[in-house]
Amino acid sequence: MVTAALSSRDRRQVLRFAASFLWADLEVADAERRFLTQLARELDVDDGPRAVAGLLASPPVPEDVDPTSVPPAVADVVRQAALRAIAADGRVEHAEMTMFELLDDLLPRSSPLA
Repeated sequence: MVTAALSSRDRRQVLRFAASFLWADLEVADAERRFLTQLARELDVDDGPRAVAGLLASPPVPEDVDPTSVPPAVADVVRQAALRAIAADGRVEHAEMTMFELLDDLLPRSSPLA
């Protein structure tokens, strides 16, 4: 996952989107908890342990996971994190993929190089 160019705000946004997928079934399994902790490390999120603890205590509010607020440069990282979150517990549920497809439709697309 390419994250070097992401701002601190962008990194937290990616983490929140991943957490929203972990909460899709209203419970977060141990494997999902480990995934979110690892993702925070990969993203080098400022105060990652505290951010993860907050996201594991309760799901992000809808305003914090608004796909229309994601910059085009961050959209593919959000997509990757969401797919990894879906697979984190070893099961891919139909409802999770439906949720991902909606996210994918709403996220901006990178413009192709001219």
